[in-house]
Amino acid sequence: MEIQLKLYGSSKILSDKDTLNIQLPNNSNIEKVRDILTKIISEKHLKSNLENLPKTAAFFSERDEVVNDNYKLKDKEFISIIPPIGGG
Repeated sequence: MEIQLKLYGSSKILSDKDTLNIQLPNNSNIEKVRDILTKIISEKHLKSNLENLPKTAAFFSERDEVVNDNYKLKDKEFISIIPPIGGG
């Protein structure tokens, strides 16, 4: 199955587009997306400040609802990733 991940904030470094298509096994959940993002960041040697992104980001469904790690994904689903925002 494949999902489309809408990128916001620092996650935009993962693609030269606003979205990232991710191939997943059937019956995957958000936890699996976190695992794949960790692998992508590691393989591409992206900025070290992104290494915690998969663990700390929030994910939103097509209905703009926050979804937890157990949320079961559907083929062709559109999910958004929102990195944590820090301020001073």
